[in-house]
Amino acid sequence: PSVTRDLAVVCDEAITVAQVEDVITASAGKLLRGVRLFDIYRGVGVPEGKKSMAFSLELRADDRTLTDTDSEAVVSKVLTSLKEKLDAILR
Repeated sequence: PSVTRDLAVVCDEAITVAQVEDVITASAGKLLRGVRLFDIYRGVGVPEGKKSMAFSLELRADDRTLTDTDSEAVVSKVLTSLKEKLDAILR
């Protein structure tokens, strides 16, 4: 079965959805089956010149059921890459 993890990241206004999706796809590894943007937010709680983008990540392994440890490892790699490449942080 699939596991869905939602991530909202705060980044500069100039960063595009495609850039974030590319970093997620490149860093998540073979367990990632899909990435879907479901929200862009600007306003209270998000600094001026920044925006929050929320993505749903679908994770699945063909040969086994994923554990929480598996999905946490993917999310951790994704967040590290987003910070390093786009200076995007978890909201």
